[in-house]
Order: sequence, then C-alpha cells, then structure tokens
Amino acid sequence: MSQEPPDQAGLIIRPGSGLALLPNGDTPVLSEIISRSLAHIQTRKSLAVTERRAGEEREFEIVPGVKMVMCWIPPGEFLMGSPEDEVCRWDQETQHRVKISQGFWLAKTPTTQAQWQAVMGNNPSHFKGDDLPVECVSWDDICGNELGTGGFLGELNKRVPEGGRFHLPTEAQWEYACRAGTTGPYGGDLIEIASYFENNDERADPVGQKKPNAWGLHDMLGNVSEWCSDWCGGYDLSAVTDPTGTTSGSNRVVRGSYCDNYAYDCRVAGRGSLPNRRYIITGFRIARSSVP
Repeated sequence: MSQEPPDQAGLIIRPGSGLALLPNGDTPVLSEIISRSLAHIQTRKSLAVTERRAGEEREFEIVPGVKMVMCWIPPGEFLMGSPEDEVCRWDQETQHRVKISQGFWLAKTPTTQAQWQAVMGNNPSHFKGDDLPVECVSWDDICGNELGTGGFLGELNKRVPEGGRFHLPTEAQWEYACRAGTTGPYGGDLIEIASYFENNDERADPVGQKKPNAWGLHDMLGNVSEWCSDWCGGYDLSAVTDPTGTTSGSNRVVRGSYCDNYAYDCRVAGRGSLPNRRYIITGFRIARSSVP
C-alpha cells in the first residue's frame, strides 16, 4: 500500500509529478530556483523591449561632436520595380519579389557637407552649405574600393568599428527603404516629400526640410540622386533574397532623382546609371549593417 509522501515545508510532492523534494529549511535551493525564474522573465522582457520598430532612430557619433541620425529598416519582402503601365518607366524595371532578410540602419538624410568635412577634411561640393547634401563626390570618393576600406566609408569604419559596418545601400535596400511599405510610383505626396524642378530653384536644398516617409527617411526622392553599391545591370527576375546586382560593369546605380528632375522622373522605381565620376546632382546616404 503506497504512502503519501512527507510534507516538505508545506509543499506536497507526489510521485510522477516531475518535482524534486526540497529538504526542510533548505532555503538556498529554493532561492536559486526563484532567482533563475526571475532571470528568465527579465531576459524575455529585455528581448521584447529591444525589438526594434521601423523608423526607430539612433545617433552614431562619426567624429567627436559630430553625429549622424539613422533609422531602423526592418527585414521584409516587397515588389521591386514598376508595373508596365507606370509612366516613364524603364524596360529594366520589371517587377519581381525581393526579400530583405536582415534589418539595417539607413541615414535619415543624405550625407551633409558638414558631415563630409568633419570626416574627410574638405568640401568638394559645388553649392556650399553645412546643411546641404554633399555632392561632386564619386563612388570611389565614398567607398575607396570594392571592400570599402578607403574613402569616406573606410574612415567611418575605422572610427566607429564596434557592432556593425557602414556601407552604401544596395539598390534593393534603397528601394525597399524608399517605399516604406507603399506600392505607388512616388511613395507618398511628391510635393510634400521631394524637392524637384517644379517646387525649387534648381539647386539642392538643406536636408530634412521635406516630410519624411513612413520609416522616418527624408529626401529619398529629389534634392540629390544617391549612389548605391551595385553595378548597373539587369534584374534577376525570379524571387531573390538580398540581391547585390551584377558582379561587374561600367556604371554604378544611382537612385532617387534630383532637384532638376521633373515630377514624372521622381519615381521610387526609377533607375539611374552613371560612370564613376563626380556630379553636381549626385550625393549619397549611408547604411549600417547590424553585424560586422
């Protein structure tokens, strides 16, 4: 005949319950169980708190006293390119599904002349102003080389090495961030979000004056076009994950249109292609990976 197990400090333990007997008065053991449980709860709470939301902002100090605000771009999927009936589309804008597998940071505005000056010690821009976008910078001026170990980005990665890497966005990352969940040709009310021929004086404006998109990014369209990391080439029309473009070419992709473009040229899917030279109309914004 089975017997009831002993009463251990007010806790009844039955065979097969999966619980272990705690000796009378053994408070350190019980304290350890409670402590581990609380630690587990705290860890779960911490994970919930640190889960980033689209558009969340973070400041990166690129040199002492000079900061760059970046917005969090979450992972996701979207249709890259434009439908066949979109006005002024290129033949090389065929829609295809793209997956961005990892979230990344993207600068809230194009890189300013003050930021470039602080890092590089010069200002190559044609239209001068600390809060104007830097222009007249080539792809090589920005990246240095294919590995990103020279130029503006190379300097940044030496100065801010921990926890990630600065780079130009890929063309896919750029369009995904510009759309910010939208599907139309402009990603919003163009007059509100872009500086272009019909609403400016045909020169770049100070960054951040126009309304941001849903993920907090200013001037993705208009103002200055922006270098991307990709060589310019045709799309892979199958569903792709984290595309980086062709492996070689003669021109680099630029995106976003510029201040002298007419409204119909300021489309999210619009693709530009330029040799690696310096242009008054072309600047850039930087991305930062969440891993080295």
